[in-house]
Amino acid sequence: MEDEEKAVEITGSNMGAAHSPSPIRCCWLRLRYLAATSIICGCSCLGIMALVFAIKAEERHKAGRSQEAVHWGARARRFILASFAVFLAVLLLGPLLLWLLSYTIAQAE
Repeated sequence: MEDEEKAVEITGSNMGAAHSPSPIRCCWLRLRYLAATSIICGCSCLGIMALVFAIKAEERHKAGRSQEAVHWGARARRFILASFAVFLAVLLLGPLLLWLLSYTIAQAE
């Protein structure tokens, strides 16, 4: 009786593994939208690279090559984050540098 329960348990776990979602945690369409947004709202050079990598990841995913899709998706995510980080750094450091420049000019006079 215990052997049958173990067999059912193993079969159930194998079926669950066969139908489990892919190891990719990000929706491909959302990744492409984030890349496009990073072109508009972030550093456009990095955003374009992110969009290229997101499209490559989506194509690899559709072709069934999930390892390559994960690789390209991770690169796209890194470029998306870098694009937003550069844009926010410019937004924060721009006024700070202008203030520092005006302070330096005022001290020089």
